[in-house]
Amino acid sequence: MQILDWIQTNNILATTIRVCTIILLTVVIAKIVKIACNKRIENNHLFVRFAQYIIVSVVYVAGILGAIGQIPQLNTVVKTILAGSGILALAISLSAQESLNNIISGFFIIIFKPFEIGDRVTLVNSNITGTIEDVTLRHTVIKTFINSRIVMPNSTINKEIIENSNLIDSKASSFIDVSISYESDTEKAMAIMARIIGEHPKYIDVRTEDEKKTEPKVRVYVRELGTSAVMLRASMWTKTVSENFDACSDVRLELKKEFEASGIDTPYNKVILGTLRAQERECD
Repeated sequence: MQILDWIQTNNILATTIRVCTIILLTVVIAKIVKIACNKRIENNHLFVRFAQYIIVSVVYVAGILGAIGQIPQLNTVVKTILAGSGILALAISLSAQESLNNIISGFFIIIFKPFEIGDRVTLVNSNITGTIEDVTLRHTVIKTFINSRIVMPNSTINKEIIENSNLIDSKASSFIDVSISYESDTEKAMAIMARIIGEHPKYIDVRTEDEKKTEPKVRVYVRELGTSAVMLRASMWTKTVSENFDACSDVRLELKKEFEASGIDTPYNKVILGTLRAQERECD
């Protein structure tokens, strides 16, 4: 009787060791996969990020089934699951259609690549703008400009109209509009505007080699002759959208300083408080 108890105890101990070893190996392999994939995600490759989630999920599922299979009482259950994998897959597909739809939509995102990790996108239908931070098996994470995260199911984002500022060409352009008075020297204002924009360190020259022979580095246009001002416009080109916002701000500030120093007036509505009060007294 004691021998049987000893054998049974040893079997339980051996089973426990095997289960713990399989679980430990599963965790280690999953970590190795994550580390290997993270080294390949230096360029924010969406495929590598998505493949990481798939491989890690498969490793964990295989590890859990392997650990359960080491327990004699549950070994039959594992064999039944594997034998009836087709029926199991059908049951899962019926009960988790939304999750499977998100996974399939994730594959479509990987295949057609409407965006990459780090791209600045606008979801037109949802009026959401931000940077793609992550794409998992279930959802896509978008980081907004106020540092919040929007978690959107892959099936939803796959139906969106997406405006991608980084797709094919990451260069960005914004109009810089300036109004000057009719009394100001328009040509001088245009020259100042072209110089300040062209000398900005983040400005990039988008002219072709042929255009550089005949076209100015920065072209300034008279956009409109308004009722009280001449409206000028020029384009600010930068390598990325994120650089563009800062560069435009710098240029507008320098334009204000240069216009003031050069005697170029920017018209604006002026309300003289004393005159307004005098008119109020006359009305009384």
